[in-house]
Amino acid sequence: MPLIAKFLSDQRGVSAVEYGLIAAILTVATTFAVSAAGYNITDFIG
Repeated sequence: MPLIAKFLSDQRGVSAVEYGLIAAILTVATTFAVSAAGYNITDFIG
């Protein structure tokens, strides 16, 4: 049990996870906005 408590209290790498979540949220929001505007990915790629 102390190993689990130590793992949960470890704060190293938290900011990397937070940045990853922010990037994922921005990707989903951008995809939703582009889809709502009526564009397809093929419009951008060619």
